[in-house]
Parts: sequence; C-alpha cells; structure tokens
Amino acid sequence: MNDAFESETRRRLTDLLDEFQQSASPGPFNYGWVHQHDGKHHGLHVAFGCMVHGNEFGSLPAALRLIAALRSGAVTFGGKVTVFIGNPEAALENRRYLEADLNRAFLPSSGDTHEARRAQELMPILDAADVLIDFHQTILDTAYPFYISAWNPQAWHWARATQATPLWVTRNPTTQFSSGTKCTDEYVCDRGRPGMTLELSEKGFSADAEDLCWTAMCNALRVADAVSAGAPIETLASSQPDFQFMTTVYAEPFDTPAKMLRSGLVNFQKVEAGEPLHAEGTPPMIAPRDGALLFPKYPTRESDLAVAPWPNEVYRLIVPMGVHPTQRWPAP
Repeated sequence: MNDAFESETRRRLTDLLDEFQQSASPGPFNYGWVHQHDGKHHGLHVAFGCMVHGNEFGSLPAALRLIAALRSGAVTFGGKVTVFIGNPEAALENRRYLEADLNRAFLPSSGDTHEARRAQELMPILDAADVLIDFHQTILDTAYPFYISAWNPQAWHWARATQATPLWVTRNPTTQFSSGTKCTDEYVCDRGRPGMTLELSEKGFSADAEDLCWTAMCNALRVADAVSAGAPIETLASSQPDFQFMTTVYAEPFDTPAKMLRSGLVNFQKVEAGEPLHAEGTPPMIAPRDGALLFPKYPTRESDLAVAPWPNEVYRLIVPMGVHPTQRWPAP
C-alpha cells in the first residue's frame, strides 16, 4: 500500500466502514456487512451492492447517505432496501481482492478462498432481491459512467427508467463476461430478475462517484415505488431516453506476461484500425478495427513481466451497436 493511501484515503475508508458497521441491520441475512430497511407498504425488494471489488469504494459515502436518509425519513420507500458491502477486507488493503475475484465467484461452489466463502454469504441477499444495482468503478480513468451487463430486457427497462447514465456496454445474453465464472448481475438475471452493474468512475472516492451513486439509488427506489403502485416498468422506461448501446468486438488475450500496453491509455479512448497499442519492445498488439478501449490493464511488473496472476485480457475493444439489442437478440 502506498503512503498516500495509508495516510489519507485509508483513514477515511476506515471511518466510513466503522460507520457502516455501527448502522448495520442485517434483517433476515446472516451477514455482517449489510443494512436492510423495510418500509412495510409493499414487498418489492431493491438491493444495492457496494465494494464487491474492494478498492472500488467510491459508492460507500452514498450508501451511508442513503441509510441515514431512510432512517430520518428524508428519503422514503415503501418496500425493502438492502445495501451490502462486498469485500471490506480487501478494501482495507487497497486491493481488488485478497485471493480471487469476488465478482466471478457467484457459483454453487468456487473453492475455499476468502472470496468464494464471501460469495456464499452474499447469495441469499441476491436470491431475495427483486432488483439489483451493483456499483463498481474502473481501474483507470473513464470518460463516461456506464452500465455494463449482458442484454436482458427487464434490466434494460429498469436501467432506462432509473436513468443514471445514457451509456450501456452490453453483450449477447448467452455469453458470460468471463468464461466459467458468474458476476452478481449474471446471478440475479439467471433467476429471472433484473440485475445491473453500474460503473461510476475511476476507482476511489470522488464527488462525481458519490453523486451518481446517490442519484441512481434514489431514482431506483422511486421507480420501484411506482411499479409497486401498478405502473408498468415498460411505461416508466419509455418515458426516458434510451441508451447508446456499445458492445465488445475484440478482447486482447493476456497470454504472455511480456505483453504491455503503451502508457496513458484509458477507458473509451478512441483507436483506429492498425494502431499499435503495445509498449516499445514488447509483443505487438494492434487494434483490429476502429473503436474505443475498455478496461485497459497495467498490472504490476517485475523484470519487465506482469506479475502473476495476470488478467485474462489486456483490453477490450468496443463499438456502437448498429442495431438495437431488441433486434440483435430478440426475446424467444
């Protein structure tokens, strides 16, 4: 951990996590890092996930703000709200995870790591949720906040009605984000309910991340109250602008630790077909077509090699979808 994290950010993070624990109210869940509020007017259950990746803690201030507002009555909601913290232990180490990626571990059995055990603790919350928004942040700077989830008509309606951002990076609903794994949103959608991941900003605390997270949570609760009162989610969604949809057309495999991107690449940076993306003297990586970068990665290196375990992908290349997802992947 670097000194700046230790002296400033870590102190704030520790204070906020302590505050969350003091306000924890698990309700029916056997999990320590959860707060549940029940408005007792209807049964719709909205869950908000924070810090499934430990060092993506920019949603935490908004989560505490929501808990306080629900308790004071400044924000009202007639159903159930669950706010959970996914991996606070990794957060306190300023790490994405301790042993394995928690957001790949929502499977019947995924081993005996800290994150595999944590996924089993969180699954009952996801099983109970009627709607999930899981808040994440990107490793590097991002030009825009964006939803990123497989195409799911229910999730589309809820995300559009919530209207947190006009951009959604989506994919074929039959494909996983990472083969052989399962994310929180995939787990919820597999159960026939809308699950969405919202990337707020570059990882860490920021006013932009807090404000966007707060807006998304309040909007989602307002929409849920309207749905419980009889408003069709399709009607609520159609009253809001639709998304700009983008999709992945290429993922560069991290098949050798010698691969290294040239410096300074960030999310949504435009590249052209044939453009070199590799650092000088490293294995070539050439943009296969025009598009924009998503999730470029610069893992820790020793002796010019990425330190294991290195990521599955060096970067993704995304492009605007030429047709709406309802046409590309029509419902059966």
